[in-house]
Amino acid sequence: MGQASSSPNSLGFFRKNPLTNDYEDMSNKFTKATMSTLAVPVIIVAYPVLNAYTFQDSDITGYRIVDSAIGGVLGVIGWPLAPIMAIWGAIQINFKEKPALPLPVPVEILQKAQKEIDLNISLFYNIAVVGCSGTGKSSIVNAIRGYKDTHPKRSKVGEVETTEKPMPFQHPDLTSMIIWDMPGVGTKSHQRDTYFQDNYLSCFDLLVIVLGNRLMQDDIDIALQAKEHRIPVLFIRSKSDQAIASKTKRHEGDSEYQWATAVGEFVFEVRDSIFTQLRQHQLNTKKLFIVSADSLRMFVATINKQEERKTIKTIDEERFMTSLIEGVVSKRDYYQKQARLEEKRKKKLDKKRQKDASSISSNQSNISSSNNNNNNINNNN
Repeated sequence: MGQASSSPNSLGFFRKNPLTNDYEDMSNKFTKATMSTLAVPVIIVAYPVLNAYTFQDSDITGYRIVDSAIGGVLGVIGWPLAPIMAIWGAIQINFKEKPALPLPVPVEILQKAQKEIDLNISLFYNIAVVGCSGTGKSSIVNAIRGYKDTHPKRSKVGEVETTEKPMPFQHPDLTSMIIWDMPGVGTKSHQRDTYFQDNYLSCFDLLVIVLGNRLMQDDIDIALQAKEHRIPVLFIRSKSDQAIASKTKRHEGDSEYQWATAVGEFVFEVRDSIFTQLRQHQLNTKKLFIVSADSLRMFVATINKQEERKTIKTIDEERFMTSLIEGVVSKRDYYQKQARLEEKRKKKLDKKRQKDASSISSNQSNISSSNNNNNNINNNN
């Protein structure tokens, strides 16, 4: 199945698009024959198109259960295997290794982050889950790790803000990845004006901004500051299952059709609100994901076999996990390439200096020889 690249610190199953400078998921290149040999669950996937995603036949790795278009917005398919599942073993291998290089964070900021929240950017990839209080950040932190909110290693969940300081949680499978549950922005203890600096967000590999039913100014401010620091940002419209469940009851038909129709309506709502706001602020709309913490948890738990394989209904859960890994890889890869270019530049400069020094030395030798010859001529005269 998926193989890691020769370098333990790079993920070979992602290919960089030279036009967009983004990473493309190459996992869907696995053949149907390979996948059919695997005992895996059926993943029921809704494909909302918000001018951000395009669903094509070439993306299908399994068989199609339903192919319906609801207002041109929704396609629903059944995958016997989601692409990320096929390469999860390779991902695990890569994330058992520490990052090739630490992030280029100013020393004074890094020292404060290490002292105050015990942040380690040399040994770990760090992902911060941020957002306003009450949006479900802690549930997303748990879901990314495949844990229920009742798991002994869970991040504490509550209706009110329960996270007073940044809390790190190691991923059980991707052991060099730390998921941070960050305090709610704009609370009494965490002022919005200094939130980005106070929580050392410039030191992280990637930010996940968890949204409620609309995009808040605090979310926008964090995203714009992250953009200045070249930090990838993913936006999650959380608690989607609650919104979809209330819509499902209004439709007739079998359960798959009811769910698909409700998802289509919900997508329209997201497009009219959050998607539009992101576009207005020139933020990446391709990084907006409609996610249920419970579906995300089941998806991850199924990959790492914490739970018995079952049918899972997802919208953007798999895309989100793929983008999470891509984002972490792309940031470190960018700085690794910059370091290589700088090393080449220094070597080229050193070579030029050596050549210039050799040329100067040769010229001085010629001048000295010429002077000696002139002195000999004068002495003979």
